[in-house]
Amino acid sequence: MDLKQLEITLNSAKDLKRVKHLHAMNVYAVVTISSNPQTEQRTPVDKGGGTNPMWNYTMKFTIDEAVAKMNYLFLNIKLMCHSSFRSDKEIGEVLVPVKELLDKAEEPNLVKYMTNQVRKPSGKPKGELNFSFKFEDMPITAYPPRVSTSSPYPPPLYIPPRNPPQSGYSQPTVGHHVQGGGPKPPPPPPPDGYPTPPPGMGYYYHERPQVVQPQQPGKNNDRIGLDLGIAFVGGMLGGMLMGELMSDDDAASTSNDAAQHMPTDN
Repeated sequence: MDLKQLEITLNSAKDLKRVKHLHAMNVYAVVTISSNPQTEQRTPVDKGGGTNPMWNYTMKFTIDEAVAKMNYLFLNIKLMCHSSFRSDKEIGEVLVPVKELLDKAEEPNLVKYMTNQVRKPSGKPKGELNFSFKFEDMPITAYPPRVSTSSPYPPPLYIPPRNPPQSGYSQPTVGHHVQGGGPKPPPPPPPDGYPTPPPGMGYYYHERPQVVQPQQPGKNNDRIGLDLGIAFVGGMLGGMLMGELMSDDDAASTSNDAAQHMPTDN
């Protein structure tokens, strides 16, 4: 596949259709290869030129020479009027087959000048477009040969282990080892509701989280109040008993004193 670089310079246009009457037209050009939006390039907006804009703006495109020689590619140049308040309006269009440019290019890096007629959206000619162009050979880049494979999928990506075994130690076998015995079978699968452990060399077991029952704030407060009430009642009963005992002792002591001071009959 022979690739060439097409360098085109849009110089100017003249006698274009006036699509704006109250103010001067601000004209720019949109260039594509075969109307492909991925190849779109634009010139700056000419302000003040009106129907005779000037740009002198250079663009570069990469084309396939073989496809262009089969007359499958064309240069599409649209002239647009810029508007600040409404959508931009098309003034006219120029279509040039790339094969025609290749035929006129006598040798690489030779600049050629062309003047083409501008056609309005209705198809009628109105105005002229002046531009220059040249072709340059693209450098050939050598790529390494591609190894064909019968599998439609790419080879798997090798990921080294996180902790490779040190020299002098044997590679552990898959599974859990028990001291003094053989390899232990893998643990049972996780309970329902838990995700499946990821594949790999080891086994990952997600333990069921312990559920802590929240304490009800009312029970402790009620228990404390009950204990305080029992203690208060017990204190009152003890005080009453002590008071009665002291009253009995005082009464007995008073009776004894009265008996000692009473006169005796001779």
